[in-house]
Amino acid sequence: MANLTGNLKDSMTATFPREFDIPNPMTIQEIYDKINARAAAFQMPFSIKGGVPGERIVFAKEPNLDVTIWLHVKDGTHIKITPVTTSSSAKINGIDVGKNSIMRKGVKGVASRPMLQGEYIDTVTDTIKRILADEEVEDYVAPEVAPGADKPLNWLTLLLLCIFVGGIGIHRFYVGKIGTGILFLFTGGLFGIGWLVDLIKIVTGKFTDKNGNVIQRN
Repeated sequence: MANLTGNLKDSMTATFPREFDIPNPMTIQEIYDKINARAAAFQMPFSIKGGVPGERIVFAKEPNLDVTIWLHVKDGTHIKITPVTTSSSAKINGIDVGKNSIMRKGVKGVASRPMLQGEYIDTVTDTIKRILADEEVEDYVAPEVAPGADKPLNWLTLLLLCIFVGGIGIHRFYVGKIGTGILFLFTGGLFGIGWLVDLIKIVTGKFTDKNGNVIQRN
């Protein structure tokens, strides 16, 4: 119970604003110029914007996590990083995860959506803080699979699942076709006919995932 409570608290606070102070006063333009000189260290591009929320540096939305980041400066020395997030659901390791969903790390390596958003916000905040402190930062290197994005499906894994447990629809669960996977489970792969059709489609490179993407041999 204590662990679940901790996870819930961490998830609820993951997308809160981050704040820190810098020793020497700087304008928003000076901050922009300084971090722009190391723009390669950031995952998303950014620019200065004005309007009702005030003059700020805005980082473009991270598409897989639906996070936009605003940077405000107050009194020249106080930096506030405000994340703007959406409440839409996302897929993490192929599992639908709503914004307020809590899933323990360690279960298939899955974290809740707010926790992944929080990790991204922390990374941007830390990079800004280090640049403004004149510390060295490395260039951003994109991961093979972006946070929150579906992992690519393996054709051989799909084929083997279909051959050995296709009669109960496991291969359909693997590609995200949950509804037909349940149907296969209770009908023995549509009485063997559906299983055979799927096997032929997989072998010929015509089987698709739940998004309609063809899963091809590597």
